[in-house]
Amino acid sequence: MPLMPIAKVLPGYKPQAEDTSIDADVLMFQLLRQFSSTQKTQRFQSFNQSVRRMALLRIKKQFPNASTAEHIQEYVKQKLLSLTGAIAVDKLPKLPEKLIILDPISLAEKISKILLILDIHYMVDGSVASSLLGEERSTQDLDLVIDIQPFNLSPFVAAMSEEFYIDAGAVSEAIDRKSSFNAIHLLSLEKVDFFVLPYDDFSLSKFSRRQLYTIADEPKNEIYIYSPEDIVLQKLSWYKMGRMQSQKQWRDVLGVLKLQGSQLDFAYLKQWAEFLKLTSLLTQALRESGLE
Repeated sequence: MPLMPIAKVLPGYKPQAEDTSIDADVLMFQLLRQFSSTQKTQRFQSFNQSVRRMALLRIKKQFPNASTAEHIQEYVKQKLLSLTGAIAVDKLPKLPEKLIILDPISLAEKISKILLILDIHYMVDGSVASSLLGEERSTQDLDLVIDIQPFNLSPFVAAMSEEFYIDAGAVSEAIDRKSSFNAIHLLSLEKVDFFVLPYDDFSLSKFSRRQLYTIADEPKNEIYIYSPEDIVLQKLSWYKMGRMQSQKQWRDVLGVLKLQGSQLDFAYLKQWAEFLKLTSLLTQALRESGLE
């Protein structure tokens, strides 16, 4: 068995987990850098599908005498009711007779096709973006930022309603208020959070820098996601708003910084960190990721 190479890192470097050595952590990101975007996508999809299958299996073991319909109903309770801002279960149409296991990337594929036809610009947000650009992890739902206008309302709701539960009133209100709304995929019960693009300087900067990310090669398929710099800044903002309690957000930040490394636009990061009053957090993150 080959020996673990000894890593050379700057003082302050922090592994992703307490039970991971610095040498193992550095090696992990060296190996991750060798993966193509499609390979990283496949890893993320496989992991998230496995998490969902395990959740359903636990329910079947917990309720061995229950019917398939009852298993699905319990899955709905545990999945949707645990999510902040989730649609009430009693508002959903009839539950599917058989549950389809989807992951957030598969969901993003479906929705991106709808948005492309309607010429509604979007980008994938949250933990899906940070997983593709850094260290992958499980996530319960898909976050999308969309630049949707009042005239898009009817065609958007009509197109989404073919496969999703969606409330036209909630969409209309979110467009007016530049806020958010939800949709539920009816066959998988996966939730999507849509955030209507606000027109402040940072939001517009992030949206203008969104990038196409290849999720499949044959046939080629791409989705729009955050740039690495912007997902770092966004997650630092969320971390700060959460009173710096969310270790998941912090780990996501370090994962992106470690994987992207010298390819990052450090001038852009520091400029917006100063504007957003995130300079001290960014400095700490750069130190713990071995970049400064």
